[in-house]
Amino acid sequence: MATAPASKKGRRGGAPPTPVDPAVLEIDDVLTDPTAGMVLHRVLAQAARTFLLNDMDEEPVDAAACATPAPLSTRLADRPLWAQSAAATEHGSQRRAGEVERVHQSRVAMRRIRSNLRTFRLALDPAWGTSLRAELAWYGGRLGEVRDLHILSDVVTVKGPGVLGAEEVDRLDSVMGVRMAAALADIATERGGARRLQLNEQMMVLWEGPEFKGKAKRPAEEILPPMLHRAWHDLRGAARAARRDRSDANLHKLRIRLKDLRYGCETVALVEGGPARKTARAAERLQSKLGDLHDACFSITWFEDLARDHHELRVPLAALVEVQRDAASVARKGWNRDLKVIERRWRGWQG
Repeated sequence: MATAPASKKGRRGGAPPTPVDPAVLEIDDVLTDPTAGMVLHRVLAQAARTFLLNDMDEEPVDAAACATPAPLSTRLADRPLWAQSAAATEHGSQRRAGEVERVHQSRVAMRRIRSNLRTFRLALDPAWGTSLRAELAWYGGRLGEVRDLHILSDVVTVKGPGVLGAEEVDRLDSVMGVRMAAALADIATERGGARRLQLNEQMMVLWEGPEFKGKAKRPAEEILPPMLHRAWHDLRGAARAARRDRSDANLHKLRIRLKDLRYGCETVALVEGGPARKTARAAERLQSKLGDLHDACFSITWFEDLARDHHELRVPLAALVEVQRDAASVARKGWNRDLKVIERRWRGWQG
């Protein structure tokens, strides 16, 4: 369902914008030549809404109760339709059922915002964008512990039964459960803090509309694609480093740059279509593979550290470490081939 921005006054806890009946949006304004600002507003607004929906302690007000008919002018105000229709057209805007999945969706939304603010910074106020990126990095790190524990729990419960006895799996799962509960309690406390509440306000700025530079009023097809070249340059630098030294650290840096190219191409695909979308998908595939590598390497280190604290669990943890070493070995294979696919996609599109 599409959404309309809510007034900042009376919005409790940074609640997401009020849903709107899609029929209200059937007007004659056809977005044939959107400006760069319209496209960026849509992407940033959608990610902000996804974050707000999933990073709230309580379920938002039922959507049906918010869809009371109102005059068209009240619903649309002066917001661009790129932002109005974001929730209806982008995947993942709904509030997820489980706490761990909501944390994951919140982190993905924040990564998308950070990446777009970085890639298209020449269209935005640089000081504001840099400050918001720093705050998103801070809170993303706070949520990261929950995400890491979720991955580790999956290793224990999914892969554990193949190499461990049922009692050993239960003991490890119990340890993970205690740590997960503590991490979620820390996040709940953080959500009530002043810094987190200020981040809510910044998310609403993204919905209402950030301050764009004058060039953002120019056609998106003219302004946005050239801004991707910085992300491509950074990716090429990371690729050269990884090809010289195929260390896990260099591959992790390559993964970070792949995210920027992917999210930037997904934004540009809103106006350029196929070539940008194909490049984004190729980047996503390699990003996912290198993400599996990073997760495997992280779990190895984490299980080894846990074994030093829990000597009685050394044997089952050593078995899980071996499983994850095998997983890391598999994830390392073929990354250079996948990178060449991305390079071909880019050159076929951008030359």
